[in-house]
Amino acid sequence: MKLLISVLVLCFSFQSALGASPFSNLDGLKSSLGFSTYYSQQNSGRRLKIAVLDKGFYGYEKELGKSLPASTRYVAGPVANPENVTVEHGLRMAQILVGMMTNEMQATQWMPELTLYNVFGYSNFKAAIDDVIANKVDIVLYSEVWEYGGNFDGTGFINNEVNRATRNGVIWVNAAGNFHLTTYNAGIRTIKDNWVQLPDQNNALMIRCENKNGKCPVKIVLSWNDFKNDVELGTDKDLDLALTDDLLNIVQNSSLKQSTDPKEARPGFSKYPREIIAAELSQGTYFLRVKNRSLNFADRDQLRITVDGDVKMPSHSLDETILNPADNTTVVTVGASDSDRSSSSTSKNKPDLLAPSSIQLTDGGEYRGSSNSAAIVAAGFGILKSLEPRMTRKDLLDATAHGSGWNQRGLSLHLLGFGPTGPGCFIDVNYNPIPEYVRDVVSRGGVLVQTTAAVRVMVPFDPITVASYLRRNLLNDMIVALPQGGYAVYPRQARIPAGAVEVFQRPLEAGLCRPTPISGKNFHL
Repeated sequence: MKLLISVLVLCFSFQSALGASPFSNLDGLKSSLGFSTYYSQQNSGRRLKIAVLDKGFYGYEKELGKSLPASTRYVAGPVANPENVTVEHGLRMAQILVGMMTNEMQATQWMPELTLYNVFGYSNFKAAIDDVIANKVDIVLYSEVWEYGGNFDGTGFINNEVNRATRNGVIWVNAAGNFHLTTYNAGIRTIKDNWVQLPDQNNALMIRCENKNGKCPVKIVLSWNDFKNDVELGTDKDLDLALTDDLLNIVQNSSLKQSTDPKEARPGFSKYPREIIAAELSQGTYFLRVKNRSLNFADRDQLRITVDGDVKMPSHSLDETILNPADNTTVVTVGASDSDRSSSSTSKNKPDLLAPSSIQLTDGGEYRGSSNSAAIVAAGFGILKSLEPRMTRKDLLDATAHGSGWNQRGLSLHLLGFGPTGPGCFIDVNYNPIPEYVRDVVSRGGVLVQTTAAVRVMVPFDPITVASYLRRNLLNDMIVALPQGGYAVYPRQARIPAGAVEVFQRPLEAGLCRPTPISGKNFHL
């Protein structure tokens, strides 16, 4: 998780100047990341090819010659989108990329050859990659992840397609996804009545809708690790998914019959190891339950439950929330440094880069997430490859990892002033119950760890984001949780209140020791 810093910028000459950006804070981002220093420099003389793959480019036609170059190509794909789809996500990604690669103050602007691919569904996704390879695209921006299609280890038919692109020299920039607080991973252990063991009461996984002013729309996906690299091959392993209310009344269920027939098309059947529920929840507590229908799972088999929506999942997994193809070792996975929802993977050492994601619209709106961060990084890579087209994935990562005294994987241990007590890693400390004033940050993915100084809370994101009112004076200021509640910022060498505990981002040199935690009964905050 390195910092995108001091990237050189250079865009290709473009005959008609673009109109005003729909975003109000790009100039600040350009300055803070080092883009703005280099807009007037000469590039390599080759027009770079960049592709944005996404599900929604609604309204892009009106932006041609404005926030997008007039020469932008749109490829609809062989399968039409559902009617009345008005998703703008892909358009926004393209606008961020273009806005970061260009400078409105220049008389002439340098611009890549831009193509927008509709990848709604697997057929369009595969067709887009075919075209990307045929047209020798330099960089792909894919600010999406799939909740199914992979085996949590970089394999599966989605990653198999992405591998075709990267083997052909494409630099693939992928968002890490925003499932850090709503992903649950487990082995498949079957107990009474063929229910699969889950961590919360009622042998279930709890989710809560806390929206007091309305509903919580959710998409819930159960998948398990039996996807093949060939999309035509199915599975004979079968799980079912049920969503219940707090009285265990079934609200909705998904009970497809899994099949190995390559031509499977019967209603109620599926070749793929996944179940999906789309629902709109009222405020309250709900439970997810999983039934083992096929009874042929092995000890190594794993399941994953993801929830896309504004809900809380108290028993979410902390360290493996990267979905495919962001889990692919050949792509550049980008997380958001200012969002605690941005996904991460300890075992895969992902994301590869972290970048800011806060994008402010000129109408006053603001939104965050790893999608925006990926678009910013893709722009930086486009700038670098405009200067030197021969740069590889490794070259680009190396170029954006150096040049500053800090990085977005957290401060170095020598700046923190403390270290881990494990063999190059921090050891978990179990508290039961967890002190009230650190429950908030632990619920966001923080872990209590023993350090060489005291117990602290290690988080996978920039701790300045735990409260909107926090402001740093210096980069190495401490963010601390206060015994009376809330957070505060202190200089690193300052004396903090008794009982206060520092919240720090996982440093470059050390992560968590896994899987054996130690008892915390002898430790004190």
